[in-house]
Amino acid sequence: MKSACKVLVIALLALNMFACSKTPPPPAPDTTTPLTWQSSELKTTVATVTAVNLKARKVTLRSPEGRSFTIHVGKEAVNLPQVKKGDVITVTFSRELEVFLAEPGEQLNEQTVVLATAKPGSKPQGVGVAQTIVTAKILAVDKPNQLVKLEFVDGTDVVVKVQNPANIDKVKAGDTIAISYIEAVDIAVTKKAKRK
Repeated sequence: MKSACKVLVIALLALNMFACSKTPPPPAPDTTTPLTWQSSELKTTVATVTAVNLKARKVTLRSPEGRSFTIHVGKEAVNLPQVKKGDVITVTFSRELEVFLAEPGEQLNEQTVVLATAKPGSKPQGVGVAQTIVTAKILAVDKPNQLVKLEFVDGTDVVVKVQNPANIDKVKAGDTIAISYIEAVDIAVTKKAKRK
């Protein structure tokens, strides 16, 4: 049931982002071109370690704005003892969303997760990448109201609002769309810079 909910949330996000994307649609859309839509985002932030509780596996951090918060670090982070007060943690988050026409009747509901961590004894660093690919059959298209009714592989159906007419004109009832959503997080810990 959890995977079905996750698929539904991703699909809703994908289709709603047709209208919400920071990347504007082309000025003169070609309605003969098959539907393909992409959006991506990359953000980096840093925080400074203010306290480390190895027994409880908790690290207290301070954001550049001075806000303090505590995180719980899982056992997969084998290098937690190398983290010290004053260290700087850099977190880079990226996500990519792509919606495109799939083969008629194609059914996908897949999730892949890849994790990579630093060697034991070194400063903690890790990269995690998760990709979800789902398909949905278009049951109905209501162009005047910019609505599309979708049915997922598990039989769940949902009606979503699509505000970009260039994209809604490229699909019809019976088409299958595929939604690929990739999230990646890169976390690195570096020593506090020495003052000169």
